[in-house]
Amino acid sequence: MGEPPALKRVDDRFVEIYEHARQRVIDDQKTKGLLVLVGDEMRLHHAGKRVRVFSGMRPEAYDRLKTNGHIPMAILCLLGDVANGEPLPAPRLRDLAAYADAVKAASADIDPEKELRAGLLDTPVHLLDRCITFMDAVLDAGCAKPDELGAFARESEEDINVALAGAARAQLDACHERVTRIRTELLSAQEWESLWVLVLGNYMARQGELFLQYFSRVLHTPEQGDRRLVYYEGDDVELALERLGTLMLDAHASQAVFAEKDRLHRDVLADETARYLDTLLAG
Repeated sequence: MGEPPALKRVDDRFVEIYEHARQRVIDDQKTKGLLVLVGDEMRLHHAGKRVRVFSGMRPEAYDRLKTNGHIPMAILCLLGDVANGEPLPAPRLRDLAAYADAVKAASADIDPEKELRAGLLDTPVHLLDRCITFMDAVLDAGCAKPDELGAFARESEEDINVALAGAARAQLDACHERVTRIRTELLSAQEWESLWVLVLGNYMARQGELFLQYFSRVLHTPEQGDRRLVYYEGDDVELALERLGTLMLDAHASQAVFAEKDRLHRDVLADETARYLDTLLAG
């Protein structure tokens, strides 16, 4: 096909230069200190040493209590659009029966009695029994009425809140234990001050996300707007690191060119677009 046009060659070369610079920024931060939270793990990159992996960020109590909170939501998803007092469609009945069987089979593992004894729960949680009783009643009747489903949902609210509060405490305890060890045993005071944290999580969870709140407190930095604490929506660590490198590199260039570190964190054409649209669409 021959050589690409000169303009494209220049732009392609820019992309290569940018990607290499981004990788250098990431590697440099790994040397200074980078904590990556993904799934059940906390990974510490530090001073060119091997990556230290701290597992257990999703302790058993966290999973059990989150599961308690999920069961009423699953029932609402199964019945919300068919709770009209009419016989349930056969496929939906089968789905509900299968889910009820799964919950009953796992009931010993789901029961949060252990968390109640450990003090993670403020009061007993009765979601498991309530959910099983409600599902059995719907299966026996072959239908669900909207007022019954609504009452079930409202009656579940308090227990859901208690279960989710316990899940938050369990995960925060696990996180704090590991961070305390990292801060006191592995990092100097200066290294702690230069540490960056990259949190990978669900795209719906960003506002008020547990780890963002925690690290905002311990790093004394805002949950948003400070690039020392970065949230990535997803679970691909390599893509998350690329995003981190882009944020860091763009902040440096933005400060150097525009004397505004966040200028390149919005579209480079954004300012003139807003201005020119006033003229373009004036008539």
